[in-house]
Amino acid sequence: MKRLAFLSFAIVAFILMDSCSTKFNVAAPYKNITVIYGFLDQADTAHYIRIQKAFLDNNKSALTMAQTPDSNYYASLNVKIERINLYSTLQGVHDTIHLNRVDLNLEGYPKQPGVFFNAPNYAYKFTDPLDAHYSYRIIVTNSATGEVDSAETPVIVDNDPTLFNIPFLDDSLSKRAGLSFAATPINTNDVLDLGCVYTNPPYGTFSFNGQSSPAAVAQMILRFKWVDSNYVTHARTRHYADDDLGLTGLVNGSFDFTLNNVDIYGAIRSALGPAPANTARLMNRCTIFTYLGTYDYYTYEQVQKNQGTGLTGSEIEPIYTNVKGANVLGLFTSRGSRYGNISISSETIDSLIISPLLTDINIKGTSY
Repeated sequence: MKRLAFLSFAIVAFILMDSCSTKFNVAAPYKNITVIYGFLDQADTAHYIRIQKAFLDNNKSALTMAQTPDSNYYASLNVKIERINLYSTLQGVHDTIHLNRVDLNLEGYPKQPGVFFNAPNYAYKFTDPLDAHYSYRIIVTNSATGEVDSAETPVIVDNDPTLFNIPFLDDSLSKRAGLSFAATPINTNDVLDLGCVYTNPPYGTFSFNGQSSPAAVAQMILRFKWVDSNYVTHARTRHYADDDLGLTGLVNGSFDFTLNNVDIYGAIRSALGPAPANTARLMNRCTIFTYLGTYDYYTYEQVQKNQGTGLTGSEIEPIYTNVKGANVLGLFTSRGSRYGNISISSETIDSLIISPLLTDINIKGTSY
């Protein structure tokens, strides 16, 4: 199945970012600035890289240019990916993958409406499975100008639960017990602990740009799901809301998310809100989404956080880009992603039903 990002991670529609970056002097004459965004994920069966122009012209309105495809796309690019040996004694390029330009509207990923034109909606695609034996180097050559831009990333393994381990998804005892975050009384200091581990594949010693692992940062999203059950009309309506647990760094491959139970109750209250008339709330199984990002992504996030954005930002242009070239910016990297459903423990459901924090939420049980 073809999937595009999420998550967040700023997952955040990673490879389909529609924002315009401005890595140029705002008073300069028109020139092309290439913008490249791509997030490779081993779980995806199709991989898309967005390559566009950032634009400025002293003689034309930016709003007019935003509606013109020629102002946003290059007429002729040669885009390829070289797979570089990471573990083999054979150094250098293993093989080359050529990318084809496709219209994302026809691929099932239409662009959101807005100031920018909606069609065409180009990206560059390849469907080869990602192999963590190699790093992936994208090379973009502008056929008209001869300019060459490039970036390289390792692959994070996410199709092996013994390497990318989420206890609530992979450990039979944890799965059987379910998520437990009962908070009675409400001043409890008990916490929900979500310890996780990423282990490098056993291919040999990993080394990429001085790093000992491809994974540097993790993000987790806890999705609460429930059913509104009207006991007059018998109508049942499904809902969900996401609680973003934020980003955390990895320490020797381990990463953890710890939540105060009362904070989780507050998140549930905010998500569900007071129950409509004649409606009982039935909690469904939660979905845990876990994402891993590279050092480049982690650095990008930290720089953006420290730099600031908008009128108070320290720069017009992003400070960090891992794409090399004369007039280019962007982020080409990889991520790992895993998700799965987990029940809420019966003790916790009982606590949600009687909690004074959730009286008007009217939780009555589960739908499972």
